[in-house]
Amino acid sequence: MTSYQIVGANIDTWLINIKGKLPDGLADELDALKEASQEAEEDIATSWTFAGETLFIRAHGSGRQWRWILHCPSLHLDIGRGKLNSIIGKARLSSGFLWEQELGDALGLLYDFLASFYGEGFALQVSEVHLCADVAGWNLSLDDALAFVTRGHRRKTRTEGDDAEDDPEQKPFVRPSLDLNMTGRHCTGYEFSKGAAHSCCIYDKTKEISVSRKDWMQTVWASNGWDGQSRVTRVEFRYKRECLKELGVEEPYTLLDQLPGLWAYSTLQWLRHTIPTEDTNRGRWVCSPFWQAIQQADFFGEGVPAVRQRKNAGNLKRICQMLAGCSTTAAAYLSGRLPDWDDGANFLSWFYDWMAAYLAERGLTFEAVMRSDDSPWLKPGASTVLHRGCVVPQPVGWFRSTPERWHALLWC
Repeated sequence: MTSYQIVGANIDTWLINIKGKLPDGLADELDALKEASQEAEEDIATSWTFAGETLFIRAHGSGRQWRWILHCPSLHLDIGRGKLNSIIGKARLSSGFLWEQELGDALGLLYDFLASFYGEGFALQVSEVHLCADVAGWNLSLDDALAFVTRGHRRKTRTEGDDAEDDPEQKPFVRPSLDLNMTGRHCTGYEFSKGAAHSCCIYDKTKEISVSRKDWMQTVWASNGWDGQSRVTRVEFRYKRECLKELGVEEPYTLLDQLPGLWAYSTLQWLRHTIPTEDTNRGRWVCSPFWQAIQQADFFGEGVPAVRQRKNAGNLKRICQMLAGCSTTAAAYLSGRLPDWDDGANFLSWFYDWMAAYLAERGLTFEAVMRSDDSPWLKPGASTVLHRGCVVPQPVGWFRSTPERWHALLWC
């Protein structure tokens, strides 16, 4: 039997919305830099840096929403005024940066930069994420197109695929519509639901890096046991905002705990590569050894988030940063109830009383919750929901530190 080896699994594309309000003076500073860039007819360096790299400003924006653009090799940041939807920025971390850094560390570096750039009054939201697994030992073939099955749902079909019935229980699995990518007479990739909120792309990564010049991926593969000769195929699932909202994905830090659930949903429920048989019910076709290897990528494993320990190592600093920003907002809501000269001590005293009353209403104490091994407050993502047969970790409600949450707490 052919052996298939996962030689890489990670977030390859990550777009994050920044919500809030532009600090006073920032728009004027960006306008001055943009005008200087237009005068120079080239991107010019700014005083801002990210991960040790100087950020440059472009002489133009992008569309109506993004008035300014900052960029460096590891980060692309679109910036707008946020007048319509309060989104004042969209950050895109580069593929190389994401593969180089631990995911939690990468997000920590981004948060630290945004805090210095925007101040503390902002919130982050996952806009789009691409999860991928690179497998050695499996080659793309036209014959494999018939082996893919997906759970049926109402949709328009292209030339490849079956039209699912209105009742998915009557025809739960169908042959998916797909686009084939060819180079000459060779199949180089499949694209499932291209452009949709949830899509998949399977392609020859070995060939792709010869064009994109991402030779550093070979170092990643080698560190995971690649023999240096086998062709590597990438399976990449893409999730846009509409899909992420449906799956309960909002905050970037929470996403790290939700990765196993997302991967499980996509590879167990949404799409499978099977061994076709004479059985007309494709739902009974067993997964191929190739797809079983894909299902066992680091995102899934035994269902335990692989990144949790790495993320928790830096959690305290980030939680304290969020609490510092939200505390000042909460204190502003308490205007008239706290002394004008309050240096934070009176607010913390008020919050201690509020928290004690909150816990008492639920028959709990701070000490008991802190020491409990089952505490959901100390286990990010401990709460789950069942979504289409897949357990997906959810953010813990009471500890999502946003001004809106503080406002709700103050008046509950």
